[in-house]
Amino acid sequence: MFIEHDQMISQQYIDQTRAYLDYLEEHFTNIRKAFQAISEACDGMVWVGDDCTWHTLRNEVCWHDVSKFSKEEFTQYRAKFFPTEYDTEDIALNFAEAWNHHYSCNEHHAEFINALSDEVITDKPGLVERYLVHMVVDWTAMGYKFGDTAQHYYEANRAKINLLPQHEEFIYTIFERLNR
Repeated sequence: MFIEHDQMISQQYIDQTRAYLDYLEEHFTNIRKAFQAISEACDGMVWVGDDCTWHTLRNEVCWHDVSKFSKEEFTQYRAKFFPTEYDTEDIALNFAEAWNHHYSCNEHHAEFINALSDEVITDKPGLVERYLVHMVVDWTAMGYKFGDTAQHYYEANRAKINLLPQHEEFIYTIFERLNR
């Protein structure tokens, strides 16, 4: 054979893209499981009992991280976390731009929540709580993958997450319910 299968540059891209898609599929499955677990654990909290809030959050969870399939994120995330030896562009710079796009489009990231105006935080607390719940869903799903919990993730990264005290209190209420 003139060119071995393993020597095809395109095969590396296919293999790494497939690995990234497998990772995404697993994450989306874990998101679904985490949302169900958190909804059950938080039964009795306002966000679960209010049909409008719960169904809005459920819809947002159904669309969780869809931006990772966008041209602004897909290739950049694949190159960062599933690189080939042929990825020659500035992976760090491209990923930084993709990450900025990602958290700007996805309200469940602390960077998005922390950028909210004081007016939104003060006048629309239910909105912020919905984003915080989704953030805990994301961390819980990541915990399923990496063998820890949302609380462990938060405590290990508290300094860079930098939530307001009332937001931290809210997520700790969820953590306590998950630990029961």
